[in-house]
Order: sequence, then structure tokens, then C-alpha cells
Amino acid sequence: MRSVVTTVVTAADAAGRFPSQNDLEAVQGNIQRAAARLEAAEKLAAGLDAVTKEAGDACFNKYPYLKQPGEAGENQTKVDKCYRDLGH
Repeated sequence: MRSVVTTVVTAADAAGRFPSQNDLEAVQGNIQRAAARLEAAEKLAAGLDAVTKEAGDACFNKYPYLKQPGEAGENQTKVDKCYRDLGH
């Protein structure tokens, strides 16, 4: 993953110019919001299991045929793998 600084400098370089004042302000704003983004990521990560379970339950409720033999949820092992995949 590239940093916002790398992205701005690369874009300016590709355009054959130095980063503009607007570019630098965008970098500064991105850095100022870093703490809020980190907090949001931590909250999402803390609730990942609950969100994954809710999403999986919703899929199996909406598509009950998935519990039939030969389908993704025919046994608990396959159901667990579905939830694992949703978590990724």
C-alpha cells in the first residue's frame, strides 16, 4: 500500500511538476485524519466476528438452498469455512 505522500509526489512527477499547494494541503488533511481513520479501523476490527456472523446468517437465511446436500452449507465444517471466507 502506498502512502498519501508517495501518491502525491508520484502524480506530480508524472505530470512533470512539483507538488502544488493543493497537493500538500491534501497530504496534510490526510495526516490530520489519520487518528480518526485508525480509530474507525480498530472499531471495525473489534466487531469483525459479529459482522461476519450476521452476514453469514443473512446469506443462509436468504438462500436456504445453500443448506442442501452438495451446497456450501451442507455441514458445519462447510458453514465454518463460509464464515471464515466472509471474514477475509
